[in-house]
Amino acid sequence: MQMEHFRTLLKDNDINTAASEEPSLKVLIVDDEPTVHEITELVLKRFRYRGYKLNLVSAYSATEAREVLAEQGPFALILLDVIMETDDAGLTLARYIREELNDQMVRIILRTGEPGMVPQRQVMRDYEIDDYKEKAELTSERFDATVTASIRTYLGFRHLEESRQGLIRVLDAIREVDSSETNVSLDNRILEQVEEIMNRSGNPGLGSLLISDTGEKKTIVTASGSLKRLGESDLDALEDTHTVKIIKEAMAKGSTVHDGNHIMTTLLTSDGGRYLAYFEDVQEFKDTDRYLVELYASHVNVSVRYHGFLPKADSVQQTKNF
Repeated sequence: MQMEHFRTLLKDNDINTAASEEPSLKVLIVDDEPTVHEITELVLKRFRYRGYKLNLVSAYSATEAREVLAEQGPFALILLDVIMETDDAGLTLARYIREELNDQMVRIILRTGEPGMVPQRQVMRDYEIDDYKEKAELTSERFDATVTASIRTYLGFRHLEESRQGLIRVLDAIREVDSSETNVSLDNRILEQVEEIMNRSGNPGLGSLLISDTGEKKTIVTASGSLKRLGESDLDALEDTHTVKIIKEAMAKGSTVHDGNHIMTTLLTSDGGRYLAYFEDVQEFKDTDRYLVELYASHVNVSVRYHGFLPKADSVQQTKNF
């Protein structure tokens, strides 16, 4: 292998970098030469893309890579040598990932020191490889560009999958609303459903409220998590005056609001009243999240008007824990 060419990857890369709490994406390096791992780790140590750093994991054979994939997968990117235990070990592993593991999201970059043995066009077509690079041609700049393009594509696929899963959660929640009897209270369930849609149901300690608005009076119908004690009380029982203010402003606007720390979305009642679902400690709220929450809220609004599920806005209904 022409390691003197591969070592050019070290150029202009500072190997000293401080540990951080940045979000990370996992990258698997599969190569039978320890030097390749060392150099790749040095080059990618400071790599950043859209706030993500890379968490690098090493495997020194295709067999070991299978074990790592089983124990630590999934990965965002695999940097894969072609010739290891056998002349086609890397290609066999690539097919295993795509066909047996059925992982279509991970990006796979083949790196070879003997390009003549493996035709690039055939490999790209037959093994669903995303890129094919000769180790001799990889300068630091080219390698960075290749990894950036692969990470960008992976994040795009992941975003689409998150959207798909979010839509599934919305449809499940809507089906539950539609199948409920007219005498069933959905106040607690509405909070749970929106939390599921935002994928935060795994942390029951996060506070949420469902608040009714009768004009002058704003009452907490039900509460959960850290705010559970506030159930069936006046909104002003919430001691944080700033939060009370933004809740009232959001309710008046009648739209979904994210202020960097809280999510508030409105629902309508059968008698024309207004409700607001409030969720604390939401730092990240993507456009997709907003769309899913508003899709659910708009459907519940229709169901509320048609079925009259929620209590009248001038009364507080006894809550039921699910």
